Amino acid sequence: MNQIDPINKSEPETRPIDGGNYPIVPGRGLVTESGTRERLEYLHTQKIHTEQTRESSIPLGLISQNIESYIGSTEIPLGLVGPLLYASGQKKEMVHTAAATLEGALVASMNRGAKAISLSGGFSAEVLHQKMVRCPMFLFSTEQEAVSFSNWLNVHQTELRNEAEKHSNHAKLIALTPVKFGTSIHIFFEFTTGDASGQNMTTTCTWHAILFAKEKFFRETGIEPRHFVIEGNGASDKKVSMGNISRGRGIRVVASCALEEKVIERVLRTNPEHLMMCYEASLKIAQMEGMVGYSINASNAIAALFAATGQDLGSLYESSNAMFHILKTRDGLRFTLELTNLVIGTVGGGTHLPRQREVLEMMGCYGSGKVKRFAELIAGFALALEISTFSAIVGGQFAKAHEKLGRNKPVNWLTKAEINTAFVRSCLKETALAGRIQEVRIIPEFVCENGIIINLANKVNRKLIGFVVLEMTLEPESVGVTTKRVLLTKIKPLDEEVIQGLHLMASAVDPDLATLIHTHRKTLEYTHCHKKELLVNALLHGFSFQGMPEYWGHFMDEKREIYLMITELLDYNTMRLINSENQPERWTEANIHSVIDAITEVHKHFLVHTELPEEIQPFEPWKAGDLYLKFAEIIEADYRESKWAAKTGRLKEFIASLKTDHDSLTSTSTLTSTSTSTSPLKKTLIHNDFNSRNVGIRVDGRACIYDWELAVLHFPHRDIVEFLSFTLPANFSENVFLDHLNYHTALYQPEHEKNWKDAYLYCVKEYLLTRVSFYLTGRIVLDFAFTDHVVSNTFRMIEILENRA
Repeated sequence: MNQIDPINKSEPETRPIDGGNYPIVPGRGLVTESGTRERLEYLHTQKIHTEQTRESSIPLGLISQNIESYIGSTEIPLGLVGPLLYASGQKKEMVHTAAATLEGALVASMNRGAKAISLSGGFSAEVLHQKMVRCPMFLFSTEQEAVSFSNWLNVHQTELRNEAEKHSNHAKLIALTPVKFGTSIHIFFEFTTGDASGQNMTTTCTWHAILFAKEKFFRETGIEPRHFVIEGNGASDKKVSMGNISRGRGIRVVASCALEEKVIERVLRTNPEHLMMCYEASLKIAQMEGMVGYSINASNAIAALFAATGQDLGSLYESSNAMFHILKTRDGLRFTLELTNLVIGTVGGGTHLPRQREVLEMMGCYGSGKVKRFAELIAGFALALEISTFSAIVGGQFAKAHEKLGRNKPVNWLTKAEINTAFVRSCLKETALAGRIQEVRIIPEFVCENGIIINLANKVNRKLIGFVVLEMTLEPESVGVTTKRVLLTKIKPLDEEVIQGLHLMASAVDPDLATLIHTHRKTLEYTHCHKKELLVNALLHGFSFQGMPEYWGHFMDEKREIYLMITELLDYNTMRLINSENQPERWTEANIHSVIDAITEVHKHFLVHTELPEEIQPFEPWKAGDLYLKFAEIIEADYRESKWAAKTGRLKEFIASLKTDHDSLTSTSTLTSTSTSTSPLKKTLIHNDFNSRNVGIRVDGRACIYDWELAVLHFPHRDIVEFLSFTLPANFSENVFLDHLNYHTALYQPEHEKNWKDAYLYCVKEYLLTRVSFYLTGRIVLDFAFTDHVVSNTFRMIEILENRA
């Protein structure tokens, strides 16, 4: 990374600027280390900060012809788009690209469109022509002189073509058309320019051609123009014009695809009838308003690809002119996008810079002979965005994704800069450790990956949430060497921020689902999630529970929305199993029983010690029955081709009996198989997100349980069946499953085994409806790799338990 030497940090003196002392910025034309340093020092004298801007990875030697007065660079994040199935001739291939953007949801929408296109057989594209136009202007004293020059140009076109083409190895003059307005002549020079966009190339060629024309015309006629310029604005360079649309400037390319009705419904969450109805009506108002072309937001995709591949950003305006068309077919809809003036190149401009070149190479579009492919792929990716965005508008997802849910109040949020020694001491002031803390520093290079809940909340604000790793220096408890510990600070989002993140994710699936999540937010297990993990860890620490990361303390500041906890940082070197949700084969019987032992210790403790914080509430999903019914409808529609598709129809059956089944376990009128006495099951504190993403095994075989933010009051069986759905192998045997349940049952020795065993079936059905349905629905927009395994295992458990009953 280039880093210009630091400049003097003392406060500079500034002078007022007026016409008499207009400052000279040093090294105006020099793209060198010394010239850049001088400019940065000048900015320092103006009290302009450049600490971030001045850092750059671009070698100065690569940009000497691309920039003047260089002072550094800016960065735009790149998002991966694709794969998109591209049909080029008889060949089909999956193509990826990278989109440079700061607009949230753009990449996700492009990917949704790419998926829909690919599942329907891909897109095809065709370049109709490639041109670059220059239009110099000549001014004469009389109209007769102008007519004479126009006639002369028509006669000498071959000579002018030869003269123009002498100055480039790639430019070919394909048309020269003079147009007269009064005493002025505008000459449309139309070139093909190979793989370059060609603005600079054609400027040079045209300039030499008009110098030749002026001199020869004067020698032959004695007429000299009053003035002439290289561009009279007739070329509409970097502007939209009807002339360029009809005549051509840049590349004209058409991309099209046919989407089947089932793909439109399953991926785009709408239907052909609604899309056609809205398209036809909106086309009429666009025409009435005089819209040039017709598109939804193709410019977003084109801008993102231009920035990623080193194109001329000034050409975005004309390059974004598009005509989006939808046609009804027998099986669905045919979509077409025509880009009329795409000004691009695969050589020249910024295409040679390392990062821009990498993106072009990713697309198979770097270098000579690739510009037509590049144009076709830009059109294809822009078509994907057009289809996805229009479908989101028609289906209601667009409005839902942008809906505000009441988080507008200004808050003095926590910043990383505040997390210092004094702050950590204040957070832990209630503990014995506070007095031993000598120094605290953040370890910036240590990055912990956030979980699903943090990632969802990160979509809706920019506050500091997630993990911060600290190095803490402690005074020794006795005379000796100072102790250093690496600890984890977990900073929680508010429950309403998590709900907003869920709402945003759901809006990409089904607007009604998003509405239902918001409607039932107080019923869901996410309520108080920002407090529950802190409070539960304090309770577990309070009775010396060993099956958890070492707990140091927590801190809450409601006014500033700070909810954080400091714990042991789990070291992979001290863990036998951690983050193993996609590795069920590593879970041995001994490991599983170790976890069952640990969680049972928690369950049993809170069966006896029933005083829990008010934030820990019973989970009663039947109160949100219409939400889980919507999950069931989406799953049934979207997973028709899965290996367990025939079983998804049972979800509605389970929802209908959910409360009745629950009440049969808790009612005082329940009869058991061995007694006429009543035996209602008791509820306890459960983890409620109890899987191998949140449970590890230390090297000594002890379980380590963390991430308690979804804790609720429930039957202990619920944690067991969820854990087994992740850790049992595919196609597990009935005996293996029942052996684990019998092991768990033996830890309790329940008085009435039938009631106890019935609770396993109730809990696995409820788990399927509430959590597995979330994974299945979320998988439409997020990739949960473990989903297939967990779903298959859950249905398998239900089958075994129903047969046993």
